[in-house]
Amino acid sequence: MERVFRWVTRIFDPGMAKNMEQGGVRQLEAFGEEDISDYVEVIDRGSDVTIFTFAGLAVLFAGLPGYEFRRLLQSPGEDHNLVLFRDIRRSCYHLRPDGKLAGLEFYEAEVRRIIESLGSTHNVGVGVSVGGSAALYFGARCGFEQVIAFSPGYPLTVYCSWWNRLRTVLSPWRLLRSPKAYAELILVTIGSTWSYNLLCKTVGREAIWPVLEEFRNGDPRPQTTVYYGRGCRPDAQQAALMADIPGVDCIPLPTLYHNCAGFLKDQGKLGSTIVDHVRVRRRPSENTGDPTSAK
Repeated sequence: MERVFRWVTRIFDPGMAKNMEQGGVRQLEAFGEEDISDYVEVIDRGSDVTIFTFAGLAVLFAGLPGYEFRRLLQSPGEDHNLVLFRDIRRSCYHLRPDGKLAGLEFYEAEVRRIIESLGSTHNVGVGVSVGGSAALYFGARCGFEQVIAFSPGYPLTVYCSWWNRLRTVLSPWRLLRSPKAYAELILVTIGSTWSYNLLCKTVGREAIWPVLEEFRNGDPRPQTTVYYGRGCRPDAQQAALMADIPGVDCIPLPTLYHNCAGFLKDQGKLGSTIVDHVRVRRRPSENTGDPTSAK
């Protein structure tokens, strides 16, 4: 699978391929003990605000592996706690870091344990792609006050159903307009298909996390902002599934890419967008505009 990723990126985006190679992209199935134990990092700064970040299928693009959030969210003058999760099995958190079943229960227990340990009164979930789905799922299950999701990859079938795969491949207008965006969506589709097949094989189709159902039934439901690329068909389709849920604000960004967080990052706005959303939700009276306008 990793060879496919590299082959496609070398053709359509040599720069992305170079970043993947320099980053030492890991294999999809072979892990050492150090990898297995390194699934979460907690930065306790004694704050009553904790930001939980959930990594997605970072192998698919040179975007945002979990520890890059650490740099982005540790801005000067900010004192929030930071918790970084990563799913080395790329199983949408359905497998434990050691590869055993009951991953959703494992990560939920870890989130709850950390919430109790830190004692924060305002907990925020942040994630990109599958990490956005994790932020929605665990945010609803664990009582987060807020979620900020970037192109949350749920349901996976918006990418990997046979019909959607065909539509992705047969998109000449997308290929002509932006070969890089075309390649990125191909990679996301390949990765989503691989992940979906893995889940069907390991946990069974019926046991795949019901993200939207859990989120809709959250009591209380986290106040949520969903960012997505206006020109990325599967993500726009996914956002439409959430647009009618009270307390959810779906914000389209002027990009063709699935990695809309990378779009904000390139503009120097990603870290400030997240932090400003947290400030606005905690102090509604100080809301003076769209946080994406922050520099």
